[in-house]
Amino acid sequence: MRLISVMTSVLLLTAVAVAQPAPLPVAHKTPDGKTLVVPADHKSKGRVYYTINGRDRQIYVESDAPLEKIKGQSNAVIGYAVVSPKHPGEIVAGEWHLPVRSINTGIELRNEHMASKAWLDADAFPDVIVQIRETKDIKPVKQTPAFTSYSATLVGDLTLHGVTHTVSVPNSTIIVMKESPATQKVAKGDLLAIKSKFSVKLADYGVSHPVIGTKVAGTVDLNVSLFLSSNPPAQQ
Repeated sequence: MRLISVMTSVLLLTAVAVAQPAPLPVAHKTPDGKTLVVPADHKSKGRVYYTINGRDRQIYVESDAPLEKIKGQSNAVIGYAVVSPKHPGEIVAGEWHLPVRSINTGIELRNEHMASKAWLDADAFPDVIVQIRETKDIKPVKQTPAFTSYSATLVGDLTLHGVTHTVSVPNSTIIVMKESPATQKVAKGDLLAIKSKFSVKLADYGVSHPVIGTKVAGTVDLNVSLFLSSNPPAQQ
């Protein structure tokens, strides 16, 4: 009877194991549960670093128009960067998603207007998406036992309001940091920091409104400061 009981338990455990769905590839989730998976062809190009969100401001947006100056920010960016195994300062692939509704301008009604159909239309186009294709003009800036920093030009595609254009962002800063007691206060794993500034012309992305040029600037400035970890999100 004991043998039969053991065999029955093994069969039940096996059945449960078989019934479990196969684990998904390493993924990243937004606060609202949206999942971003790193494609296999990107993972094969180098080491993957995963964006740390929810901790500090990642995106700072500024519109400086004659009648009003608007500032917004978000810490809800998810995504990843793949760093070349040959050059630690070279990002060979990457993708980031900024949920439109996560941008906070400090006024709730203004946030709602920005996400409405008349502006960025978050219902139809919920994310601003950046996809990095290559890094050019890489130059070492500073090297210490704790980190190495590089200056570079990031090249990729920016999708906003359902429209995609190629963008080139010179003077970007890429910082590579080995794990240490200091970096562990941010996240476990080796860290990567990406900092850049660039501007977006709203008309290029099909965003039009009568107040653009007076209360909202036709060109919006973005200041990006992302921290990423070599550990997947669940292990950070």
